[in-house]
Amino acid sequence: MVTINYALIGQAVIWLLIFIVLFILLALALGIYSLKRKKIIFPTFVLFTLYMFYSPIKWVFNVFSMNDLLVDEILVEIQNAVSLNKFKKQTERKVVLLPHCLRSSDCHSRCDPFYGYACTKCGRCDIGEIINEAEKRDFKVFIVPGGNFIKKIFKEYPPTSWIAVACPVELSEVMQKISTIPSQGVYLLNDGCFETKVNVSDIISKMELSAPLSDDAPLIKTATLYDFENKGGA
Repeated sequence: MVTINYALIGQAVIWLLIFIVLFILLALALGIYSLKRKKIIFPTFVLFTLYMFYSPIKWVFNVFSMNDLLVDEILVEIQNAVSLNKFKKQTERKVVLLPHCLRSSDCHSRCDPFYGYACTKCGRCDIGEIINEAEKRDFKVFIVPGGNFIKKIFKEYPPTSWIAVACPVELSEVMQKISTIPSQGVYLLNDGCFETKVNVSDIISKMELSAPLSDDAPLIKTATLYDFENKGGA
């Protein structure tokens, strides 16, 4: 008959938990250092650990009334740094994904089931300006109403690189799911999913990493309502 040493098992579990906690604390410390100093240290370790224990870490932050967005900000900034070199090298089929919450409450643009909203550049929000700047820099802009649209868009228009604008939580999630394609994330200035704002210059800075503006830069037109109706938006 095999005798089970429950005391030994209990000790092993306790030591395992201690090891995991230390593991997480080290990853958070490295992530915070990287975020504050703009110097990325052991990015693979930090990303693996924070994504692996994402939910428990967020729970602990909430329990102690700490800003749990810090975790997402660390993940996004490290993802940005890890993808940076590959992102800079892409010259074709570059995409900017904008959330539909950037639109004005008076926006009357229609939503295509494959490409998202078709901006009319009415001037009521910053999207028109972003599109104008993107077209100068060889980027195609999509205004998406939700995460599921990204899969549709990437299937219809497979990019070699992409810039995503969203809140930190959504950015960290989508950048992990599509980490095989070089990306850069830009935070929204406010949350609320309605008439949100973004620093347009931050998006332009990301675009210029791979496409500095030149006088003879080709224009890649963003899909218009006419394109949607004739299925020529891609």
